[in-house]
Amino acid sequence: MEKAIMTQIEKWKNSAVLTEAEKKELEAMTQEELASAFARDLEFGTAGLRGVMGLGTARMNIYVIRRATKGLAIYLKNHFQAPKVVISYDSRNHSREYAEAAAGVLAKAGVETYIYGEMMPVPVLSYTTRYLKCNAGIMITASHNPKQYNGYKVYAATGGQILDAAADEILGEIMSLDMFDDVDYYDFDEAMAKDCKYVPEEVYESFLAQAEAASKLTSERDLEIVYTPLNGSGARPVQDILARNGFNKVSVVKEQLEPNGDFPTCPSPNPEKVEVYELALELAKEKNADVIVATDPDCDRVGVMAKRGSQWVLMTGNQLGILLTDYIAGQVENPETKTMVTSVVSTPMVNKIAAAYGIGMRRTLVGFKYIGEQIDLLGDGFMFGFEESNGYLVGRYARDKDGVVAAKLACQMAAFYKAQGKTLIDVLDGLYEKFGHCVDQTVSVDLDDISQAKGIMEAIATRDAAEKVFGETSEFVNYSADETGLPKANMIQIEKEDGTRVIVRPSGTEPKVKLYMSFYEEDQEKLEERKTEILTNFKKII
Repeated sequence: MEKAIMTQIEKWKNSAVLTEAEKKELEAMTQEELASAFARDLEFGTAGLRGVMGLGTARMNIYVIRRATKGLAIYLKNHFQAPKVVISYDSRNHSREYAEAAAGVLAKAGVETYIYGEMMPVPVLSYTTRYLKCNAGIMITASHNPKQYNGYKVYAATGGQILDAAADEILGEIMSLDMFDDVDYYDFDEAMAKDCKYVPEEVYESFLAQAEAASKLTSERDLEIVYTPLNGSGARPVQDILARNGFNKVSVVKEQLEPNGDFPTCPSPNPEKVEVYELALELAKEKNADVIVATDPDCDRVGVMAKRGSQWVLMTGNQLGILLTDYIAGQVENPETKTMVTSVVSTPMVNKIAAAYGIGMRRTLVGFKYIGEQIDLLGDGFMFGFEESNGYLVGRYARDKDGVVAAKLACQMAAFYKAQGKTLIDVLDGLYEKFGHCVDQTVSVDLDDISQAKGIMEAIATRDAAEKVFGETSEFVNYSADETGLPKANMIQIEKEDGTRVIVRPSGTEPKVKLYMSFYEEDQEKLEERKTEILTNFKKII
């Protein structure tokens, strides 16, 4: 084991801050477990912190949370005369504990702090940051990751996640701090007696009103809905907003209703995965439902299942984005004055739909914070934003993806088409017939360590290497180059004349490289051949 790692381990074992139980836990860890837990500092980036929970510098724990919050407090006091912060959290194990720890650090640093008295999702935190005119927001969540994970997201005054420059400056402050010696804090009761207070209920009510106003589209309400919050923070707001909009035939999966960080019925609570819908499908068959809606633990993503005949089909994030683009564009006034925003890795098919309505189109780098940035630039011209990873937003009340309003929109849309005798799958098939059958698929190539991603991207960052993987190219764009007009990003896009598009980028939080593949192809056999060829060649290169 490296000397630096051994030094860190001994420091933790001898710390006066750790409890006796925590010290015993460290003593019980194997050498391999210790080496992994202390291999590095958990990285703080534009997505904040995210990692497996446990003791150690490379894990999510209360000490890492406190250090990060002290760094944030220093940054805020350097930039604002009397900074304010709001904190929320989801249903994950230790989320409330981490939120209280952050509040204690901020209060000790003299930062006025608000905290939610109950779990609230990402879109509510985003809205609250704006409503209370806070300089920053903190969301304790690991989104849709497996149950072992937790995380720490930081939001700017805009309600969007912090951008790169702010993240770099906060990271610098964090890294200058000793994990124990430089971090002082109140316990939560002391914090509540000082500069910390609970967020008033009026803020939540205002969120619902603003979210409802952002999506007043025409639709019927005759719809049998099955909803699952996957034991997360969407339970209250999604049920509330559906009820406010007259959807009174909503059945909730009872096993997945109450908050539970162990996610006992779906250890990886990701609405993009069909396995999380097992209980929802049983209930849908019992109720003869028209649509199934699911939100992840922090309720920033939504998944939808709809019927093709008697079979249930889980739509991809791109497919739901295609449907919502067409549905919203078909009802918005003066579409030629509107612009939709999506990420560069989301389906190219929405370009065709937007063009058909005369709607403008903007593409951003991956991360909803970039879409949020465009909302401020577009003002009233913003129509709709989405990412292929099941994140959607209408309106300007928030600056992050919103599973609450997206759930309502999906139900409005399903009811609108049900009145015409169509399912969502029927409508999707009609769009494919009109604009071409675009198949989008994301494939992840797992790595041994996140550090390997850099070498892999360098290995294919030339036209010669890319052509070995993808064949002759008509366009080759390396998004790490300056001339693209976008900020620098470690991402490569290759397009062929037949419409095939492949984008390669490393994951920002996990040891994997992602390939976003788009094909205009209806023949399933040919489609599989093309995907297999690309994956085989890619793996040869790396």
